[in-house]
Amino acid sequence: MKEKKDIIEKIDNTFEVKQKMPKQEKKYIYKRIVKDLGVAILITIYFIILILGFINVDNNIFLVDLKVFSISIVFSAIAIFEYAYKRDSGRFAIYGIEVLIVAITTLAGMYIIEINKDYFNIIIATISILFIIYYFIKSRLIYKKMKKEYYNGLSDIKEIVKKEKRK
Repeated sequence: MKEKKDIIEKIDNTFEVKQKMPKQEKKYIYKRIVKDLGVAILITIYFIILILGFINVDNNIFLVDLKVFSISIVFSAIAIFEYAYKRDSGRFAIYGIEVLIVAITTLAGMYIIEINKDYFNIIIATISILFIIYYFIKSRLIYKKMKKEYYNGLSDIKEIVKKEKRK
């Protein structure tokens, strides 16, 4: 019985000393955030290419390019949804939704050109900025959530140790 109390005491002391998150846990969180910010950069580059294409390519050819891009991105979104379904991954399902929104935005670009092509660059740049803001907010929320989950895991262990001490 005394050995059990000694072990519980050591565990309790260890948790009091370890209030900082380990480097490996931080590395995992940062890796996840960097992936999301990488996706934001890729989407921003895509929209910059769209703006440059609108400026440098003939209007009829650019409209065909938008159709091809839109269809290609929709197929990519479908592939991501399939992958998410097979792995039962909510994270990849969210990526699929984000890619689908990019495809819809690309398709909407055709109609923006048809209605008033003077605003195409402004609208696409605004959408790109909105994606950047979205990904920064998403990254911040992921960081807070994962950090909270880590510390909640520690507090659960602390509660178990406290209960064992009472016995």
